[in-house]
Amino acid sequence: MLETTMTRSKMNNKILAIEDDPEVLALYKTYLQRRGYEVLSAAGAVEGMGLLENHPDTRLILLDLNLPGMSGEEWIAWYLQQGRQTPVVVASGTKPFHMEELQELIEVLLADDWHDQVSVDKKTH
Repeated sequence: MLETTMTRSKMNNKILAIEDDPEVLALYKTYLQRRGYEVLSAAGAVEGMGLLENHPDTRLILLDLNLPGMSGEEWIAWYLQQGRQTPVVVASGTKPFHMEELQELIEVLLADDWHDQVSVDKKTH
């Protein structure tokens, strides 16, 4: 029963993956869908913009920085101009990484109290 409830709640957690490498994009989609997430996938920055505009209920964005045409940095500048506050997880050049670590990060960022869960040393930052 608990697993069914968790799966149902994850289906309300739409993730947008913006990645130009089709293998990495397929990995994101397959891995996260198997864990109950709804995954939108974009092969480039402009496609990602359109998907985000058409799906304002997106809860998290996975963004590759090395995108053709428009870089991830340019995409982030556009995103910030939109005034959105959806968490963005940036991945660049260091893939593949452990999908379990990504899943843990996603679960933290999709939690209602994620601001409290992210630890920051306030003395040094």
